Amino acid sequence: MEENYLNNNVEENNSIQNKDNNKIKELIFKYSSLVLLVVSFIYFTVYGFLENPFLPSGTASEIGLKYPLAFKFWGVTSGSALACNLCYMYLHNEFKNNKVKIIGYVCMALGVVCIMTCVHVPSTRVFGLQMIVHWGTALSFALFFAIALILFLVFPKEKNKKYFITTIVFGALLLCIVIALIIWGKNGFIESLPMWAAYVIIFLVNFTPLYKNK
Repeated sequence: MEENYLNNNVEENNSIQNKDNNKIKELIFKYSSLVLLVVSFIYFTVYGFLENPFLPSGTASEIGLKYPLAFKFWGVTSGSALACNLCYMYLHNEFKNNKVKIIGYVCMALGVVCIMTCVHVPSTRVFGLQMIVHWGTALSFALFFAIALILFLVFPKEKNKKYFITTIVFGALLLCIVIALIIWGKNGFIESLPMWAAYVIIFLVNFTPLYKNK
């Protein structure tokens, strides 16, 4: 009897300790993601103003030709912040279909690969393979991370009008940006808008109660 009682106490203490350890890991993951998101948002914004963002020379790729190391750091901070925070978002929210969740994770991984390729293969002003690789991976990076975010907003386990509204607004913003770029051409400020919007959405979902169903 006494031995069983001691064993039960040991198991209970281990269970409590495991729960405490999980809570600590959870807090570390949460606040690491938050710090990374905030730091990346600030760096992304500051980097975009190293040149006049309203001119063609103010795009991230054009700035990268003048500041290659800053461009590489831009890629590392942006890619890691998006991937880390989207992973946090996926882990703490359920989907209607786990296959959709897997597709989202694959998109995140491909997004990271694309942005790291993009910043290590700088743009050129002469059309050729290097330019194709750079702009192809730049567009793919944006596409893959946008898909990962939109999948989360479109396929939650529980219906949420706020997710639906956010999806419509985000989609409309992307459409307006495409139209604006077609009309006015390359523009650093316009190209930065989707990233700023993604940062804001991710922050609101992960670190505020705004999207919680009441």
